[in-house]
Amino acid sequence: MLLTLALAPMGAAADRVAPAEEGPVTLVSTASDRPLSAAVDYARLMALPSIDSGARPRSSAPLATGADDCPPPRCSDRRVPVPPGVQITSNLVRVLLPVGYRAPRNRDRRYPVIFLWNGVRNDHDAWTLKTEILRDSRAWPAIFVMPAGGKLEQAGMFSDWADGTWDWETYHTQVLVPWVDEHYRTIPGARASAGASMGGIGALNYAIRHPGLFRAVLSVSGLPDTTLLAQESVLGTPAERPDLRRVWGDPVLDRANWDAHNPTLHVDALRDVSLFVTCGTGYTGDPNSDAVFTGDFEKSLWETHRGFLAQLTAHDVPYRARIAVGGAHNWPYFDPMMRWAIPQIIDLLAG
Repeated sequence: MLLTLALAPMGAAADRVAPAEEGPVTLVSTASDRPLSAAVDYARLMALPSIDSGARPRSSAPLATGADDCPPPRCSDRRVPVPPGVQITSNLVRVLLPVGYRAPRNRDRRYPVIFLWNGVRNDHDAWTLKTEILRDSRAWPAIFVMPAGGKLEQAGMFSDWADGTWDWETYHTQVLVPWVDEHYRTIPGARASAGASMGGIGALNYAIRHPGLFRAVLSVSGLPDTTLLAQESVLGTPAERPDLRRVWGDPVLDRANWDAHNPTLHVDALRDVSLFVTCGTGYTGDPNSDAVFTGDFEKSLWETHRGFLAQLTAHDVPYRARIAVGGAHNWPYFDPMMRWAIPQIIDLLAG
């Protein structure tokens, strides 16, 4: 098992809008051959604080990539036909092609595909609006596919809803994936599932629930343990989120369906994928008036990651983690995590 922990402090580096990749410490061990070394690496990871570390960013303002967030011919919005009986809120899909995709010299070249899943508050265009993927991907030989996944109270949670309202899992895995292979020059089977925030749940669960569909997974500040969501559903659904009793059923009476969508309970199913996990440890007392885009919210997610990483380690499931000390649950802190993981994922898919 290859366990890579990049522990990057988000102090001075986090003071910029797009934190730099300076100063990470990378630890590599082979757990199956050197269990003591792996245990030491894991202990270092768990030593990262659950309490406020004191790290503070100066700004959590969104990134800006310019007025035209989908410049042709590399970028285009497509409508993917939806079969009868499949219900979704939008079939818009943003596709970002690698540089030179249409050049005559590359007409026979095929590329890996990275599916980027949205968060609760975002549409299909969030990745090009709020990260630097348009710029960075010029050096990345891959096709990026960014579908809608529902938003706010209709956010799909990357599931076929228990009450029958939406069929996001069916649409993404059975309709969108083959459509992309039919319309673009893809390398067969060279797919990655990647998402931030709610998209992290989708990235993990799609790989778990559809073995072999994705060869690599990236969760950026996701929620790998849905126990917290179950507790919230009992107490009442927060504003701007879907009622998860409609998505997965009653958290007590329909516990089996909740458990089926909880990545922490299915880490063995991630054994055969290249798994990348990123998160910040957050901080308390964030003055941001928006309760989601805060260090407080990121701190709560770090708690769920500790249990998830513990299960991965206990089950000897390979993963690579980059945990940042501090950081807020916001796109400026998702962006460097994406830049850390995606080049590695492309190398794995194309190799």
